[in-house]
Amino acid sequence: MAIRVLMPKLSFIVTEGTIIEWLKAPGDQVDKGEPLLSIESEKATVDVESPGAGILGPDLAPVGTTVPVTTTIGYILEPGEEPPKLELGLDEADHAPAAGPGQPVEEVVAAAREEEKPPKRRIIASPSAKRLAREAGVDLAEIEGSGPQGRIVKQDVLAYVDSQSQVVEGKSVQVSPAARRLATSLGVDPGEVEGTGPGGRVMVDDVRQAAGQAHAQGDLAQTPERAAGPPSEHVALTSIQRISAERMAFSFQTAPHFYLSVQVNMSQAVAMREAFLPAVEAKTGVRLSFSDILVCAVGQALHEHPALNAAFEEDQLKRYREVNVCLAVDTPRGLTVPVFHQADQLSLAEIAGRRADIVEKAKNSQLTPDDLSGGTFTVSNLGMFGIDIFSAIINPPQAAILAVGRIAKRALVVDETLQVRPTMWMTLSVDHRVADGATAARFLHTLVQYLEDPYRMLV
Repeated sequence: MAIRVLMPKLSFIVTEGTIIEWLKAPGDQVDKGEPLLSIESEKATVDVESPGAGILGPDLAPVGTTVPVTTTIGYILEPGEEPPKLELGLDEADHAPAAGPGQPVEEVVAAAREEEKPPKRRIIASPSAKRLAREAGVDLAEIEGSGPQGRIVKQDVLAYVDSQSQVVEGKSVQVSPAARRLATSLGVDPGEVEGTGPGGRVMVDDVRQAAGQAHAQGDLAQTPERAAGPPSEHVALTSIQRISAERMAFSFQTAPHFYLSVQVNMSQAVAMREAFLPAVEAKTGVRLSFSDILVCAVGQALHEHPALNAAFEEDQLKRYREVNVCLAVDTPRGLTVPVFHQADQLSLAEIAGRRADIVEKAKNSQLTPDDLSGGTFTVSNLGMFGIDIFSAIINPPQAAILAVGRIAKRALVVDETLQVRPTMWMTLSVDHRVADGATAARFLHTLVQYLEDPYRMLV
């Protein structure tokens, strides 16, 4: 019986993935658990393991395809088994006919307006192509797809937008095909027409109005020149960057953030790290870092204050039963947040070993779905970049994120005297729907106690 290969759901917030590479070819023998393909989501680029043993079927979702999670993208077959037909569940459509030339003006205008109306049909397009078309104010029915079965992909939209741009003295003008044909019929230069469509796009009514003004004045009216912008280029976002941007914008727009900042005396934490370095390195082969101490302390504090180990989803408050701390990691493809599962139950040595493993996997795009799923709280540490203090945007649907700056020697009042001590600034961003200021302050107070007296974490 054929075994379905599914687009995996890397976490509860992932909705789609893009196929980057098939690691096996159709007809190859595969074993269960063997890396089968690489995919990219908003979290990371990961290898997907084969769900079973057998022969990889001939019909696979093409490289570059973006589909929702749990979509079947291929099959693993038994020898001699007839392969099922691969159905990606994508929308289908044909192109509508355009209005013909050589008609009276009013007929041409009416036909052009009809052409600009949303088509009464469905379109084959990837999610990223649909988003880009919506942002650019482009009708997907106007675009020829280069993907499988004529599917429109993001590159098709970009190419179409470029092809529809008319450059007039350094000014790029977007013109709908119907408006362009009408402008040709009426003798109007679309580059001199002010567009009222999405993104300043020139539409049919814009051309008609410009033509009417020109005839009323006895000459074609010209709109004032718009100042040309500075030289620029479009840079394509990776899936991680694009979806991360969407999620951060959603978080900042929907979650009422508030912030609490505190300076921590890290003298004891610095001393403990120096004392534990040889033992942890001998046990794990990696050096104990301050990020490890932070993850350990955050795990302990969340265990004592479960109100921050929560989420706000669909107008309901959710309290997590596990303390799974995410650590934001910078990678060449963008920011990703691997997870320390049950961080409140891990020793410093276990956290150090886990941290070294996931950071290396993140930088090499080798994180697994398990590495990325189930996070309940996030730590973002920019201290290594020399940042003193900053505020972070909550990683939805989590309730809070801790922004951590560098450890530096600063003046501090200790026992009524001014002394120079290693200190660190932390800023806690909290979703006010989940916790109030007093609840968040109690969590932060406990976290400071663990960092200023870190040996408490070992008891």
